[in-house]
Amino acid sequence: MKYILILFLLVPLKSFAQSSMRRCTLLPITDSVGGAIGFKVFEQIEEELKKSNWCTYVSNAGLIHIFSRYRENLAQYLKQKEILKTVAEKLQVGSIIRVALVNEIKGVEIQLEVHGEDGEDIYFSEKTLVNSDEIETISQAVSNWLSTYSKTIPYDAKINGILGDQITLDVGKGYPIQVGQGFIVKRPVTKKKHPLLKKIVDWETDVLAEGKVFNISDNQALGMVKVYRSDKKLVAGDWVRLEAMKQDTLSDQNLEEKKEEEPGTLGIVSVALFGSSSSVDSTTPTGSRRIDGKLFGFDFRGEGWITRQYFAALEVARSIGKLSEVSGNPAKSSTNAQFGMFKLTGGYKYLPLGFFYGPQIDIYAGYANYVFDLDYSAVDGFGKGNISGVLVGVSANIPVNREYRFMVQADFLPFPSFKDSDSIYGSASSVSALDLEVGLKYQYTPRMTLDGSIETLAAKAKFDGTYKEISYHDNIKLKFGASFNY
Repeated sequence: MKYILILFLLVPLKSFAQSSMRRCTLLPITDSVGGAIGFKVFEQIEEELKKSNWCTYVSNAGLIHIFSRYRENLAQYLKQKEILKTVAEKLQVGSIIRVALVNEIKGVEIQLEVHGEDGEDIYFSEKTLVNSDEIETISQAVSNWLSTYSKTIPYDAKINGILGDQITLDVGKGYPIQVGQGFIVKRPVTKKKHPLLKKIVDWETDVLAEGKVFNISDNQALGMVKVYRSDKKLVAGDWVRLEAMKQDTLSDQNLEEKKEEEPGTLGIVSVALFGSSSSVDSTTPTGSRRIDGKLFGFDFRGEGWITRQYFAALEVARSIGKLSEVSGNPAKSSTNAQFGMFKLTGGYKYLPLGFFYGPQIDIYAGYANYVFDLDYSAVDGFGKGNISGVLVGVSANIPVNREYRFMVQADFLPFPSFKDSDSIYGSASSVSALDLEVGLKYQYTPRMTLDGSIETLAAKAKFDGTYKEISYHDNIKLKFGASFNY
């Protein structure tokens, strides 16, 4: 009954993909003296695993209170295949470390087994008798075995994301990996077990591809596949074995070339020229007016990365042109127009794959000011006005392949205000402003992209007086420019 209950308590909420052997957990260490030795050994080994670079340690603190209910028979429960498998699923680990201590007359017998996530495979096992019950002596023996086990893991990382020839690798924090290091992608075919000990002694693999690492983060690396050795497609979960890093001395010229190939790390500057089909509508005491035409201008945007995930940005745009009569018989059949935009924002950059090369989702907020300056004509309701206020928005930047990235952006002013510089309209009863943009980026060089996009802006103010409404539209704005990493 207890066996069924513990399984029920450990059942995970959902399943997951195969975990890496470089994600590990340490089960409660059992002994034959009521935990007097096992608990202290557990503390020392767990602390070492947290500091290690071969294993991303996952604490089972959430399960300890469950295991404590079965303290008397815990050693037997922790041998059960179903228990080990469920622990692996709940913690998403590929190496389950089980240590048992048995007190003997001449000392303490130490038993160590590292189980796979299926609860059945044994990747590593050792047993010895030490003539001491000192915590440090026992802990040192276990640590030495785990160090040996780490060298038997048949891969350095696993693929967890694929985009064309780019792959993301899960690696432990601090794992020895370098930019420029070569790697081989393999796929396990069969595993060989020792006929008596029942532990895994060898793996047969197929070599699929070769490549190089070109970016590293805390727990991940980004690689580029250079050569394919098989017609099989790479999939998440394939093994990656790193090659020994060559210690070649680079010349000054090579260093400059290597530096030129690396992307910037501080931010991005974007410059663009654009043409827009714009219009202005007004509702005056004598009727409605509409004018439209072509405006031309520039857009400048600078983004600085405060940390890996937080940024600040400044964007300024200006356009000029002439708008002509469409309807309503305005007093002036044409008018000069100048539109301006200022945005100062900051936000959070979410990187699903951990890299700027992968998908990016920005959530931001700040201040925006839109200026609409027309030749003064009170009867037509035309003059200088601006809409400003707190801005909130979201943008996404998604790679299509190695060379192209799709981008989309939307922001609006939830509580804007309207300022009528020529005192034609007075105070507004309601104001709105919405800016949408969709585009494509081409990776021209590692530090530069060529950008093209379509943008639309709609801004409106309504009033309770004799002048009812004024609205401004950049119906279609075509932008072409470039972005530079620095």
